[in-house]
Amino acid sequence: MSAPALSPARAPSPAAFVDRDGVINELTADPDSGRPESPLRVQDVVLVAGAAVALRRLAAAGLLLCGISNQPAAAKGTVSRAELDAVQQRVIDLLAVEDVRFDAFRACLHHPDGIVPELTGACDCRKPAPGMLLDAARELEIDLTGSWMIGDTDSDVQAGAAAGCRTILVEHPGSAHKRVHDARPDAIVPDLGAAAAVILSRLRL
Repeated sequence: MSAPALSPARAPSPAAFVDRDGVINELTADPDSGRPESPLRVQDVVLVAGAAVALRRLAAAGLLLCGISNQPAAAKGTVSRAELDAVQQRVIDLLAVEDVRFDAFRACLHHPDGIVPELTGACDCRKPAPGMLLDAARELEIDLTGSWMIGDTDSDVQAGAAAGCRTILVEHPGSAHKRVHDARPDAIVPDLGAAAAVILSRLRL
């Protein structure tokens, strides 16, 4: 009796790793510093104009969508974990209305200078470390060399490069204080729509 034929292994897929705040949704004023930062209340979550369209274009081109976000507010005691989760769910819900669904979403809740013990200290997931990208790549069998990291800070670019991805820096005006230009992205663009255009143009080459 002959052995059953084995189904061919699925080839790794490319992904678009996308930072959340300042790329997918707008920033809001931090209650302490006044600087534009991540929204901490559900009612403050607003999608960046054109972001959902850009994400749909990337998914339609065959890229997996993976959210990659540092969210240290709970570690700092600014808000509760439940409040952070509610903000994240609001982002997901607003995207779903626009027919956008992520294949994975990773958030690092740690901060080296936090005040909540279980969320305080060094970790391998907080960008610029590549841990969140590597974890999603293992789960979804992602081809990192064919993938892109899109973000609005130097740490986004550094995390993507450390994971072996190509990188795009989104120059959102509100996050300028998180860019000191010590990262070397493959492209610099004004928004997620322009980032999607860069990636799609490379896919056609």
